[in-house]
Amino acid sequence: MLAECVEKITTWWRDPANYNMALMAYKSMPPLIAPLLFWIDAPYGRFAGKLIVDWNLPGKLTWCLMEVLSPVAYAVSMTTIGSWSQSSSSQKLLTGLWMAHYTNRAIIHPYRAPSMAPINVITMLASVVFNFLNGYTNGMWNARNTFDIATPRVMLGVALWLTGLSINIYHDSVLFNLRRQRRQQSSSSNQQRYFIPYDGLFKLVSCPNYLGEMIEWTGYAIIAWPSAPANVFALATVANLGPRAVRTHAWYKQKFTDYPRTRKALIPFLF
Repeated sequence: MLAECVEKITTWWRDPANYNMALMAYKSMPPLIAPLLFWIDAPYGRFAGKLIVDWNLPGKLTWCLMEVLSPVAYAVSMTTIGSWSQSSSSQKLLTGLWMAHYTNRAIIHPYRAPSMAPINVITMLASVVFNFLNGYTNGMWNARNTFDIATPRVMLGVALWLTGLSINIYHDSVLFNLRRQRRQQSSSSNQQRYFIPYDGLFKLVSCPNYLGEMIEWTGYAIIAWPSAPANVFALATVANLGPRAVRTHAWYKQKFTDYPRTRKALIPFLF
């Protein structure tokens, strides 16, 4: 019975028609996400609030469960097509980068965070859909394609990926330190809830951690070119984090009268 169930799931997973439908749904997300998020605040973090369904889940656990779905779907996609020992160098490279990012994203990030706001069940379900489509389509493309990694394009992509990941992790750490500072002052009756970050690229932009993630997945798309799922992921990252950076920048300026006026939202000196 179990073997039969696994066989049916594997058959569905490998079906090119299902992959094409999933990719079509995935492609529709960036043009829908960007206009929506310029209009409303994505309800998590400092913008967490009540939605139609007022049901919030524990922040750290929920974050971990919804983010870990992407590397799981990616790994299943790779293993349903072939074995790791038979994978090419390009397949191992892309898989390694994917798993490294999501090990940090799904496990290390919530572990390091002093606290995480509760996550609404609607936000969680939307993330589950996105992360499944993301991991499934990118994993299937990688499982079915191979390329030479000893090229300038791949080297450029890896350099961008590493740069973006480093920017993201460092500036997440800056924000975590500010949260710890806030918790240390929790006994004060006039406690300040938020602080202005100044370290690193925060001197120039309000959301360098978002900028780092955009650079990271742009690098991945360059490595995997011409992978449609990788391109969609890079665009979806911009569509999600770009509007959030703009709204976060506006929030900072409204919240703090002494917020640096020369600081941009996302791109130093430009935007």
